[in-house]
Amino acid sequence: MPKKKATQSEKDYRIYRIAGLLARGVTRSEIIKYTAAEWGVKLRQTEQYIQDARMVLKKDFDIDRRQFTADMLSQLSTLQKEARNTGQLHVALGCINAMAKIAQVST
Repeated sequence: MPKKKATQSEKDYRIYRIAGLLARGVTRSEIIKYTAAEWGVKLRQTEQYIQDARMVLKKDFDIDRRQFTADMLSQLSTLQKEARNTGQLHVALGCINAMAKIAQVST
């Protein structure tokens, strides 16, 4: 009996799951083993999922450089505040230094 074809929502789930694995540094061979064990997917389909997942990751960072800079500065500012509140002043200073470097105000 032929295997049931995955629905679009199943495909989307799998692609985003693989994107998460790639983002955490999981290797291609580990992903191939994972998809075979979890979903019974063969190599050819896994390769397509990996390709689609890489496009998802690319889109996440396919933004304007100024917007990316603003996002990074905002995240560092938040982290710096949290570090101060928990008494981790060396982390706060690291965030401030990184912000200055990104904003090109340090030497």
